[in-house]
Amino acid sequence: MMSVRFAVSGALIALIAFSACDRNRPLSSATAEPTPTPVPLPTPPPAPYVPNKRLEIGRLFNGFRYKVTLETENGTTAAVDRDEPESYTVDVQVKVKVPKPHHELAEITRLNSELVNTLPELPALLDTAVISPVFDNLYRLKVASLQRSLNRLDGLLSRHNFFDCETVLELQHPKTKRRAVFIQSDMDVDTDGSDSDRVPNVDGSSLTFQPFTSYKWDKKTPQQNAFITPREAELKTVELELATKPANAARVKDLKETQGRLKGEIADLKKYSYLIAATDPFIVLPGVMFGKKTPFTPAIGDYCAVIYNDTIYPAIVGDVGPAFKMGESSLRICRQLNARADMNNRPTSDLKVTYLVFPGSADKPWAAPDLEKWRARCESLLGELGGFRGTLFAWDDLTKPKPPPPPPAPPPLPSPIVDANKPKPNPTPTIPPSPTSAETAVPAGTE
Repeated sequence: MMSVRFAVSGALIALIAFSACDRNRPLSSATAEPTPTPVPLPTPPPAPYVPNKRLEIGRLFNGFRYKVTLETENGTTAAVDRDEPESYTVDVQVKVKVPKPHHELAEITRLNSELVNTLPELPALLDTAVISPVFDNLYRLKVASLQRSLNRLDGLLSRHNFFDCETVLELQHPKTKRRAVFIQSDMDVDTDGSDSDRVPNVDGSSLTFQPFTSYKWDKKTPQQNAFITPREAELKTVELELATKPANAARVKDLKETQGRLKGEIADLKKYSYLIAATDPFIVLPGVMFGKKTPFTPAIGDYCAVIYNDTIYPAIVGDVGPAFKMGESSLRICRQLNARADMNNRPTSDLKVTYLVFPGSADKPWAAPDLEKWRARCESLLGELGGFRGTLFAWDDLTKPKPPPPPPAPPPLPSPIVDANKPKPNPTPTIPPSPTSAETAVPAGTE
């Protein structure tokens, strides 16, 4: 349990006490002297409309339950009390339940009843499964994030993102010794990445979009990345301001940091290609999973099987996300689960998605996605974990031009019209064939 006490700002009080003004002030009772008719003035423009409605303050606070009580006590005078911070305060107490992980088959199949059929050896694997320390570290970071944000209630980690991970388990097959990290979570949408070699124009309109992913490889063509130009323009603006030698030392420091970041990003965009969330199937793991190196620590490029209902989607670990959030996949995977998924709508908010990450399975060096190879590799890794049932999805490569459609078949020729009353022509008489050379040849010795 965490608590904090702070003075309410005038802006917050104004927000809570919205529409408290009195619109019906009484007229003066004094008798006014008659005055001449005033000269009409131009009609002023209408005042801006202010909606007179009650604001739902609880909705500002990221989904957690909002309770408020009002207590009063006797003060001194307004002149004294208004200068005393303790005379007008709000006490905030944030309570949150930290969930515990589990590895019981009943709890896991409650979220996805198809899972035990999709992974037939899952019950045996769970008997020897170990709860990963990642789960505890993940929730420690979540609580730390709440602690840092207590002075901004609208910045607190949302209910959805706090309870986004059901369990993290370390599995190992007893015979093949194949290891896997089993994650039960929800699915949020990642829109990052760019590759001008394969897709010259990428939608970067998402507020959280970055043209980079941790998985990258050397560019193969001179086609320039579209996200270089705006960064070059921003860099020019920064350097022009630096040339004026601002007196504010903090501003100079900020400008130099921005200058260094932009130069690094421009250089990377010129050198590397990256995964594209809209076309490539990959998942994003929180930074907490890449900490201390163990046999179960994943790496960028490791293969992953994303399981939803009874369908398995081959993927790789393509990027590192915020340290305290779990369950994020590329837009390509999200739209396969739910066609309506986009930058603002996750495919599912329930903890019904299973991520099987195979540590140590990454191919080196990294290269552009080969979706047929990715599928075959995931099929092999699943076989080492006891096999699977259900559907192993086959991705189409959206970055390659579609083959032209086959030419249309020629229309069938019309059938001849037969007139039953028309006399049939006489058959052509058969002419016997002329004798062949063999028939007319003279036998040897007759001449």
